[in-house]
Amino acid sequence: MVQTDLMEYCKSKNIMLTAYSPFGSPGRPSELKRGEADPHKLLEDPVVADIAGKHRRSPAQVLLRYHVQQGIPVIPKSNKPHHILENTKIFNFSLTEEDMATLKGLDRGWKACILEEIKAHPYYPFE
Repeated sequence: MVQTDLMEYCKSKNIMLTAYSPFGSPGRPSELKRGEADPHKLLEDPVVADIAGKHRRSPAQVLLRYHVQQGIPVIPKSNKPHHILENTKIFNFSLTEEDMATLKGLDRGWKACILEEIKAHPYYPFE
């Protein structure tokens, strides 16, 4: 979800926007997935893979770089040491304007965190 208007508003008010789930939450429980527009497998998207191949990077590095290059901090999730290390190696390359436009074109207008769905999940800890 690109949210250009939100990004511009936050910048105008000196609010730091943070990219949550930049990989599309591949580990999200299946009952929280919502059809074909659900970007739960962004790391396997062929468009992301093409850009990654062009830069000799991983899809994860491309997705992280996409946000960082726009000045947006990211919160990637990983519990594997080699992925955590790989995620830090995004500062010695840049995506082209064409790459950035292509990645923005993947916008599905989809929100991963919808409060009603989170509250309905059996592990929701709050009232």
